[in-house]
Amino acid sequence: MYELFEQKYKECEKALFLVAFGYLHNTEDAKDCVQEAVLSALKSFNSLNNKEFFKTWLTRIVINKSKDYLKKQRFTEELTDNLNVFYDMPTDEIGIMDCICKLSPKLSIYITLRFYNDMTYDEVARTLKLPVSTVKYKTKKALNELKTLLEGDAK
Repeated sequence: MYELFEQKYKECEKALFLVAFGYLHNTEDAKDCVQEAVLSALKSFNSLNNKEFFKTWLTRIVINKSKDYLKKQRFTEELTDNLNVFYDMPTDEIGIMDCICKLSPKLSIYITLRFYNDMTYDEVARTLKLPVSTVKYKTKKALNELKTLLEGDAK
């Protein structure tokens, strides 16, 4: 059981961190939330009936833990320039991630799940418990705002 959990977790570890970071905008807080989520998931892994939905299931736990953390901390700080998290990313991708972090968490989650977690619209909808049409609309809206930010940074 633990081997399967570990294998599946390692496949999506970075993506989970990016989801948490998208909400919290802080490296250490994101790592803490992912760790809490993994502990919770490990405790209830046997109750997951369909193991193929592991990534969606664990992503949902990370989102909930991140939201809980924000509620507890009453997060009001502005985004700090914390790009050292992405030290192994190409420079172009760092600029994109910086712009994604400037989006509100309500929009950045769509880009993070869809493109960094390689989820389909159906998987994103299932993870966020929303209709697919809403996910498509919000993803398009997030991409348009991201495009505006990227064009502003290019100037």
